[in-house]
Amino acid sequence: MAAFNLTSLLESLPNSTNWEQSLLDLKTLFTSFSPSELRNVTQELSFHVIFELLSTDNKDVLELCCNVLEKLLDASGPSTVFQKYREEILKGLNHPHVMVKCLCLRQMLSASEEVIDELLPHREVLQKTASLLSDEIQVANLASKILINLGRTHQGLAVLFSNQMIHCLEQVSNISDTVRFRVYEMLIQICKLSLAALENTHNSGLLQQLLNEVHKDDVLIQLNAIEMLSDLTMVDHGLVYLDQQGVVGKLESMMGDLDSNPLGNLLLPGLTKFFGGVARFHPKEVCSSNKTFVNSVFEGLSSRDLTQKSISVQTVGFIGESVEGKMALDKLGNTMIHGVKLIGTMVREAPSELRIKALDTVCSITKLQIAEQTDELQKLTEKWFNLLSNNSFETLMSLVRQPFTDLRCSAHCVLQSLALQPWGQTLMNNYPGFTEFLLDRSTEKTKETKESKFTVIRTIAESPTAVDVFGQPYIVQLKAMALQGPFFVQTQSEVAFEGE
Repeated sequence: MAAFNLTSLLESLPNSTNWEQSLLDLKTLFTSFSPSELRNVTQELSFHVIFELLSTDNKDVLELCCNVLEKLLDASGPSTVFQKYREEILKGLNHPHVMVKCLCLRQMLSASEEVIDELLPHREVLQKTASLLSDEIQVANLASKILINLGRTHQGLAVLFSNQMIHCLEQVSNISDTVRFRVYEMLIQICKLSLAALENTHNSGLLQQLLNEVHKDDVLIQLNAIEMLSDLTMVDHGLVYLDQQGVVGKLESMMGDLDSNPLGNLLLPGLTKFFGGVARFHPKEVCSSNKTFVNSVFEGLSSRDLTQKSISVQTVGFIGESVEGKMALDKLGNTMIHGVKLIGTMVREAPSELRIKALDTVCSITKLQIAEQTDELQKLTEKWFNLLSNNSFETLMSLVRQPFTDLRCSAHCVLQSLALQPWGQTLMNNYPGFTEFLLDRSTEKTKETKESKFTVIRTIAESPTAVDVFGQPYIVQLKAMALQGPFFVQTQSEVAFEGE
């Protein structure tokens, strides 16, 4: 019956004297369908008439049209959408209203994620998508995500960097500095996907344009370019490429000349972030040879500028992820000791967002996988943890009790780092109430915190040293919890007795 009513409403729509009411009736009718029922019904229907209503000047009707179409198109699936409504999608991308463009781009985004091969033949649609990088930000962001998804496959890369698409991206880039850097940002995300994606981007000539921006006299353009390239250092193949292109050497020279550059303070955050990415892969070389970088990172930890402080604390975390990085940081001596104390102050006193970043850095610099654990390194991570405050574990547990999901998850991350190591397990076992806290599932109310606390439980349950610290009976309980998973709920049976 509901299917018949839906068909009738769609067929009567062209002759309706009140489009708004008819669309409201359609929207209401959707609630009587389950997702699978609506999917089956939509395969037999045509929505061309609703697409035609998108030409209305009535904003309320237009918004209802978009709501109804989105529901129907989502139910149809991206494969059906591009088989039946390609022309309508293209027309929608040229629509003057943002909501219509976003409707069509969301359908394309689904296709780029689920059936990308069916999207690739529609070159005109993809070229229009590229041109929308110059549109309003919500439109440009959707267009960028679609084009990035093209870079995930060999066939997609071939289409993305065809002569027509390169020409289109070049034209869009010429519109303004803002749009040009949107294009660069998209290209960097594509480059990070794989070495093949990076090579295709380089061969297009578009990436070279970004590299050239570093050499310009405009400090704001330089700053934005360095910020973009910093993102590329986060993947190994990106860092190798930048070194081969001479970018690393150029930026090292810029870093060394900051004192004589009257605008050096503007470039400092971007350069710090860039060399933080380099140091993630080559900590020993960067920390020993680039004193300007090291000084800027550790001076930034006490900066009044929250942006510089944030970059600095994250950079310490990047470097300290690896064993080589931990050893490089340790060789800095008192500089690192003072830095860890400043990070501890952030953990206790900083605004929430910065506090979370500081906790993530503590997690990185204290974490040692079992295969990495030597007496020397365990003494190092224990020393750094104890430098955070007068009672670092009490500080950490106070954060675990905070009613903020992100903060609790980051605090659990630090607990998991400690749970890998015998000295951390000893701290846990000696802390009053900690063993009961781990066994109590009621402490966590959200999916994210249940999962992050569970990583602590599982880490201890699987640790080869945990039995010696916590005792066999307790570890048996934790192993049982680990088998039950993070979302286990104890069921209780009730028995009714006669006379109750």
